Order: sequence, then C-alpha cells, then structure tokens
Amino acid sequence: MGEFKLSRNSKKNIKGVRKSIIKLIERALAKSPHDFGIPQDGGKRTAQRQSELFHMKPRVTTLDGFRRKSFHQTGDAFDIFVYDEHGACWDCKEKYKEIADLIKAEFALMQDEGIFSCDDKITWGGDWKRFQDLPHFEFRIK
Repeated sequence: MGEFKLSRNSKKNIKGVRKSIIKLIERALAKSPHDFGIPQDGGKRTAQRQSELFHMKPRVTTLDGFRRKSFHQTGDAFDIFVYDEHGACWDCKEKYKEIADLIKAEFALMQDEGIFSCDDKITWGGDWKRFQDLPHFEFRIK
C-alpha cells in the first residue's frame, strides 16, 4: 500500500461532494496500491457545466444537466484518474478495477461503522453493461 493522499488540486476538484464520500475517497486512497486523483469536473457540477460537457465533441457525458441530471450535480458522484509511470492513465482497466473493488470494500466497512446506512448504494461505472465509465462512481444515499 502506498499511503497516498489527495493533492491540493484533487481536494479543490472534489469540493461540494458529500463529506462522507470525500472521507471514503481519502480512506480508499490511503489503502490503495495505485495512486489516483480527482480530475477537473470530477466532483460537483452545476447544471450549466454539465450541459457544457454534454455538448463537447466528443461527448463526455450522456446527461445534459437540465432534462437529464447527473449525480455530479447533487454531490453524489465523483470521477478519478489513475496514475501510472507516464502520468494520468484513462485506460488502465485493471488498475481501475482494483481501485473500484477497494472503494466498494471501504464503503461496506463505512456502512458497518454507521457512516453510510445499509440502504445506501454505490455504483461503479465499470460495472455498467451498455457503456463503461471506468473513472466514475455514484451514490444513492438515503
């Protein structure tokens, strides 16, 4: 384990995300064998910013921020990027899977501790069938 910590930029990029989710990210990162960070737009987004990302070419998201809202807009989602020896790696599938498994396990521990309720759910974009979004995590918190 690397005992990694969020950088100043990652902390800035995660502002507005639920405090319990930030705690989850910090705990998982400290236990992770792979360093990761939070990219720009990887935390909370306004409807306007979500719309801008929707209209980018190539399209970054399938949600326009107004008719179809993102979990990012409520502070219930975050994106990560994994570092490898060359910098940020967007297609390091195995590393994303290892980190996702670690984040899910840490989420379960935090449920046992009462930080998240047993009704709260986490979804990793890498588990989606139709379209995979390896950097994405979202939460349904009661």
